[in-house]
Amino acid sequence: MIQIAICDDDDNVAKYLQDYLEETRANISDVWFDISRYHSAVDFLKAFENGLRFDVVFMDIEMEGINGVTAGQVLRDMSDGDDAVMIYISSHSHFSASLVQIGSFRFIKKPIDKVLLEDAFSRALKQATKLKKATRASPFRFKSGADTVSVNISDIVYFKNVKRTIDIYIWDNARNCITLLTKFYSTVDEALEQLPETTFVRCERSHIVNLKYVLRLTKDALDLAGNITQIPVSKGFKSNVKKAYFEYWG
Repeated sequence: MIQIAICDDDDNVAKYLQDYLEETRANISDVWFDISRYHSAVDFLKAFENGLRFDVVFMDIEMEGINGVTAGQVLRDMSDGDDAVMIYISSHSHFSASLVQIGSFRFIKKPIDKVLLEDAFSRALKQATKLKKATRASPFRFKSGADTVSVNISDIVYFKNVKRTIDIYIWDNARNCITLLTKFYSTVDEALEQLPETTFVRCERSHIVNLKYVLRLTKDALDLAGNITQIPVSKGFKSNVKKAYFEYWG
């Protein structure tokens, strides 16, 4: 089941979103989702602290107390908070650029245009479903000396092949950045065998990237979240990377 949260102190907007979601839920058969409403970011974050987990969040920006931007930053630092697909809502479009840094998925300006809402939610639902499947996948395992190490696949940002070893980089929630976890003896092809094809893509001979952490696709690189990290995309892999990127992000 997909869990959806609406966090907006405007009752009219919150009701509009809930009515839309309930209508949409009644008209689809392949995905079921539950809907929760919160009148403030404080209430929303408390629910998360108490163990509730949301796959899609509609977050108003301008609210009393903690605003939506701050709430998003706090959420990203919480356990499992980085997996929530965010749809931000505001009367002012100048917020949209700053939201990239906290992993905003979509930005919708008030008053809400239903066509834009339908597009944003359909993409978010698709993305959340993929993330859910990736989270349920078996952990990535590799040998380190005599030990077998397991890493949650959703935490892996990218792999880099250096001669006969693989450097594995993960997302550091505490520092909100990418960090090198360790290295192990393997090949890129062997690593790919353990990874879900819908989430990871090989972008050149030495790199495999988790599309979850890609902010944007440029002409010759993938820009990653958290810090200034660019992974090159070589000519021979460009077509496949572009296809995987747009299938993943909708």
